[in-house]
Amino acid sequence: MLKHFKTATMMLVVAMFILPATPVLAHLMLIETLEEGKVQVVYDDGTVARRAEVVVYNEQDEEISRGQVDTEGVFEYSPVEAAVIVADDGLGHRAQYVVEEDQHQAALPRGPTIALVLSGFGLIALVFHRRVRGKGS
Repeated sequence: MLKHFKTATMMLVVAMFILPATPVLAHLMLIETLEEGKVQVVYDDGTVARRAEVVVYNEQDEEISRGQVDTEGVFEYSPVEAAVIVADDGLGHRAQYVVEEDQHQAALPRGPTIALVLSGFGLIALVFHRRVRGKGS
């Protein structure tokens, strides 16, 4: 009876960590260059980030421009001194763009990444389950 209680308790604890996180599929916020001095802030599904605030920094990390995007997610700035552009929507999404740097890095695929994380949690649960089961014998 005690053995089943321990197993059930362990499974409940693991479920408390895994189940709430499963339906949450956060999306990325991206800064896309439209033309020199003009960027658009969007989410990875193509939705415009209308609430984003954009800050432009120079090479010395000094703020040179700040403002809200327009209704199309577009922000215009003076490209003369711009080195880094940071966008924040106030909801936990933040994107950074380095001016003149190649931005073609691929994002990790969402499905395999989630499967890998859940497999890691399952492996940890299995290790603790075997340790608990070994002590009870």
